[in-house]
Amino acid sequence: MLSCSSPAQPVVAPTPTTAPETLRLAFASSDLAVGGNRVVFGVIDTATGPVRDASVQVSTFFLPPDGGQEGPVEVVDAVFRAWPVTPRGVFTTRLNFDRAGEWGIGAVITDADGNERTATARVLVNDASATPALGTAAPRSISKTLAYAGDFERLTTDFEPDADLYSMTIADALDTGKPLMVVFSTPAYCQTATCGPQLDVIKDVKADYADTMNFIHVEVYDNPHEIEGDLTNAVISPTVEEWGLPSEPWTFIIDGDGVIRAKFEAFTTRAELDEALALVIN
Repeated sequence: MLSCSSPAQPVVAPTPTTAPETLRLAFASSDLAVGGNRVVFGVIDTATGPVRDASVQVSTFFLPPDGGQEGPVEVVDAVFRAWPVTPRGVFTTRLNFDRAGEWGIGAVITDADGNERTATARVLVNDASATPALGTAAPRSISKTLAYAGDFERLTTDFEPDADLYSMTIADALDTGKPLMVVFSTPAYCQTATCGPQLDVIKDVKADYADTMNFIHVEVYDNPHEIEGDLTNAVISPTVEEWGLPSEPWTFIIDGDGVIRAKFEAFTTRAELDEALALVIN
């Protein structure tokens, strides 16, 4: 659970200092827009690499085109989300941007011994999301099914495919009146190596909710059987293009009325998905 922090707590503004920062923020969120956003980032120590064991407080500042800054607009805590298999992970938080433009992100990072360091970054916030927005109707895509493709090699790069994830199109699933979870990923060719683990998480969720909602996997590439290890042969799935996805993996949770209630860019833990499922399951 994310919590707003008291304004009296330390706040770091995204302004240059004389001392070089020894930490940097690496953002995995590529589709920030006006309104509420799930923001994903890593904290990197320039000497030792990714930071895990720390508490992180995030502040936002609007940066007007004519200079200066306004804020802090928000001060919130971030949560570390460990990735499966590897010792890596990311921090996530929810930020609300009230206008488009450039924003500054300031972070106070406190290690297990109570030592504080800071890091800053700038992000671009768009007027509208490139991907389907929260609260809007999910695109009624005619995504590929196993019946259409004929075999898994033409359908997915998952090494252990679950036929249930390819039994109906997104449009068909929306017509059932049940909640729906859709994951877009390419397990064999993922740039972040998290697409396979993400799909495994979806399968795990499906095992508990299969009677309550529908689950669909959409392979990022339309011709997995022709890629043969060379992405220059790859063709992006028309469904991925229809949803405007700038990266992978992505996961969407849609209610029984076909409205998008949650969306997640990059790897998303089971805990985050379970929290979001409460929005669509009575």
